[in-house]
Amino acid sequence: MNTELYHQLVTLIHTTYTWVDIMDINGEEIFSFHTGGSFYPVHSRVLCLVAKWSNYNYPKGQCWRIPEFELDNAIRVLSQNPSFRKRCRNKQLLYTDAEAIIKQASFGHIILELEP
Repeated sequence: MNTELYHQLVTLIHTTYTWVDIMDINGEEIFSFHTGGSFYPVHSRVLCLVAKWSNYNYPKGQCWRIPEFELDNAIRVLSQNPSFRKRCRNKQLLYTDAEAIIKQASFGHIILELEP
């Protein structure tokens, strides 16, 4: 993921959050992928989110770690929409784009409910 786009996503979430905020943007982890009968390690940056207030079934303090490759996959899926793709290319994401990226990257588990 482009560093500028990553920081714009982080800034959007932090400035418009309601119940989920950014905990850490510089974390890194090693993930294993199973392909062709073998496991391969992949080093990836991780976006850490934290629940500031209880919401849905998530207690205050709940943390989520979203790998950068899942954010990339979410952007790839959402880029099928021409207007999203244009905003992404121009690095002019909206808060609704940030919500959609996180929802897609978390497989629908995290709904940010950002407010402008």
